[in-house]
Amino acid sequence: MKLEELGPVVRLWRRAREGAMPALEARMGHAPADDLAFFRDSVMRENEVFVALREEEPVALLGLRDGVVGYLYVDPPAQRQGVGTALLDLAKRRSAGGLSLFTHRANRRARDFYERRGFRAVRFGMSPAPEREPDVLYRWDPGDDGEA
Repeated sequence: MKLEELGPVVRLWRRAREGAMPALEARMGHAPADDLAFFRDSVMRENEVFVALREEEPVALLGLRDGVVGYLYVDPPAQRQGVGTALLDLAKRRSAGGLSLFTHRANRRARDFYERRGFRAVRFGMSPAPEREPDVLYRWDPGDDGEA
């Protein structure tokens, strides 16, 4: 992905975060201007990033690293249309040893999404600072849901 393509992706990432956990996003106080640098310098460097496009506009993103889904965000208007499932299926195909991911306990919509797709909660804990939010570690292993 080229630097000039990041703006629309970073904006969808913000919309998805604000839609999923508005109180957390407000508490964290991340400025939209800081999102681009963090995405470029952290997300892009530490993950293989896939972006789903619809009519040449980004509608979802997946960040995957060594069998860990670090980022799966779908633009709120594109949710419940299969794009998140398609990206998660891509992650499953690319991770023969299975997948793990964290999500916030309060994000019931995400938890339901992952559980319907064969992930199981394996540990409840607390995300590190600065978030310090109750979270859930999920795991998917090939064969858990009949998919490879």
